[in-house]
Amino acid sequence: MSDRTTPPVTRLSAADSPVVLGDDRLTAAELGIRITRLRTVPLTFEGPRGDTTLDVALDPDRTTVDGADFTAGTGRLHLEGELTLDETPLRCTADVDLATRRGTGRLLASERSTQETV
Repeated sequence: MSDRTTPPVTRLSAADSPVVLGDDRLTAAELGIRITRLRTVPLTFEGPRGDTTLDVALDPDRTTVDGADFTAGTGRLHLEGELTLDETPLRCTADVDLATRRGTGRLLASERSTQETV
């Protein structure tokens, strides 16, 4: 299949992809609130076929923000969470630089989907 006909789940789980955290309207402090309190963030996977923005429900036990300063807008984040895309439960992982809001991410088969098939 060419990239133009590959389903999003297959394309985004095949390899690490460039990602952008949030959008231009969200400040670093607002992202901090979304990550630490609301536990949901928009994450955009960039690709030659176009961008795919997904809302990721973050897992607080697997998300690491210790190296981030949301007031200064600096540091590194490790985000992990669950989402459903094309009726497929998935786990999303992303490592992002807060200053640029860019990094890499990937979709993986969710523990939910593997438990359902056992």
